[in-house]
Amino acid sequence: MARRFLLLVALAAGHAAGQTDVALPACTSADNATLLEPYKALVAPCLAAVNQTSNPANIISNPELFCASTSCQSLSTAAGAILSKCTPPTSVVPGKFCDPACVESITAWRLLRKQCVGITSATYGLCYTCKKYLASVSSVVGTCQIQDSAAAIRQDVDVLGMVKICDAQTNPTTAPVAASSDSNNTTYIVIGCIAGVVLLGAVVFACLRTKKPRGDVYSSNGQSYRANGSNRHLINSGNNSSNGGGTSGNPSSSAHHMNTRVANDIRFDAELSQFRIPQQEIQNISLLVKGGYGVVFHATFGKQDVAMKQLLPSKAKDSSAIQDFMNEIRLCARLEHPKIVKFVGISWSTLQDLAVLSEFMSNGDVTGLIRKERKKPEGSRLLQWYSDGVFPATKTSIAADTADALVYLHSFQPTVIHRDLKSKNVLLSETWEAKLSDFGISRVTSLEESMTSNIGTIAWIAPEVLTGGRYTEKADIYSFGVLMAELDTLQVPYADMLGKSKENGFSNARLAMMVSEGALQPSFTESMPSELLALARECLSFHDNDRPSAVQLSYRLHKMLQ
Repeated sequence: MARRFLLLVALAAGHAAGQTDVALPACTSADNATLLEPYKALVAPCLAAVNQTSNPANIISNPELFCASTSCQSLSTAAGAILSKCTPPTSVVPGKFCDPACVESITAWRLLRKQCVGITSATYGLCYTCKKYLASVSSVVGTCQIQDSAAAIRQDVDVLGMVKICDAQTNPTTAPVAASSDSNNTTYIVIGCIAGVVLLGAVVFACLRTKKPRGDVYSSNGQSYRANGSNRHLINSGNNSSNGGGTSGNPSSSAHHMNTRVANDIRFDAELSQFRIPQQEIQNISLLVKGGYGVVFHATFGKQDVAMKQLLPSKAKDSSAIQDFMNEIRLCARLEHPKIVKFVGISWSTLQDLAVLSEFMSNGDVTGLIRKERKKPEGSRLLQWYSDGVFPATKTSIAADTADALVYLHSFQPTVIHRDLKSKNVLLSETWEAKLSDFGISRVTSLEESMTSNIGTIAWIAPEVLTGGRYTEKADIYSFGVLMAELDTLQVPYADMLGKSKENGFSNARLAMMVSEGALQPSFTESMPSELLALARECLSFHDNDRPSAVQLSYRLHKMLQ
């Protein structure tokens, strides 16, 4: 096999920088006779086992099929014997390719590379994915015992090209500074000018704070515009204007809103300011849903349908609620993945009418879909675990899409944990593609963090979270298991038990106690396919270490869809 094969191995594994490579000596003629020739004899049987006789370069394209073959396992073992002693003159498969850690790593890196090279616009989230992909090869080279060095593997033209584009857009080149001592003088001058501007700005801001804005003109972050009257009315639709929400016509009220400040105010965040959308450019606003904390509208921005989320007027007066909403917006702006609802922008005229815009998912949420399916006679239901060619989505495809989103979230360092994964927060596009949404209580966590407040609905929460202990991204995997129970039964978890709570005293508190003790789990139907039931049960394991990773979930679900 030629060099092309080795490149395939490298691309499957990933790329990175920063590894110190120790080069092995070239194999001698004696090594070739005792090690390489036996290896070559095993290649043909392995190719036949994985149905790749006509395309040797794809010999490891299917890790599960490769590692299920005794001849392929022997081939990998033979490669390991070679790579432990010397560098062969031809390419060989990874020496530890069938180790569980290697299979999981390669699956993750394939997903990362696919996301990276599929970038259509350089954004923070996808640029991060490319760099994470490049930063990961050191571990995978050792884990899988790959022939090439990390330095050689990371020369992936496609990925490096995307990183270059990302760097150019997120770190624009500045004008060159004069050489030698002139550079220091220039630096002092620039610093002095900046300090002067800041001081002048502070004086102007202090003066403006003592004045009332005139009429309906709003100013923030250096931009001024007059709010569109019809939009102002619709943004507050479903709310009583006397509650103080949105953009009041009362000048003193507007002044009060403009003076409200919170820590890390996104309106003054230079990185996020590029996503600001003037309110007058948001049209055709209509109420979609109103919840306990916020309200969501359907609107248009240019030719694009968007969903616009705001805090309720009562919550918009709460600095803590505003801070949480800003944290959600920051996280949404950071994320970009095909299986996560796309962030479009932010808009505001005052702090209290701050809104985040995202892509509009025309087929609603999975909760609505399963509710409709539940009302139908069992023989007339369209949503099944596997496709029957009638309905464009399946329960398995929804689960696989959601698992892909978790792979992305859990790939961040530190990890991003959703914390509120349930059917209500999985939305469906026009083409019935499932995408994860609602990051209102998501957070970046450390290993030392314990869950405190604002956690997701009781029925979806992992036992370790309910007890207030330390938790990891495996808490999301437990919630995923509950989501699979929703898809299977078309019911809210524990619906029968909670529905009878008045008669038998069963309450959310008792539910939480039983789940935290491992005494209660969601139920499944007898008709659920055995392989999917087994996977769901693994996700619901009491001990988080017994639950699969998001990468394993994604791999297994996509395998079932083939």
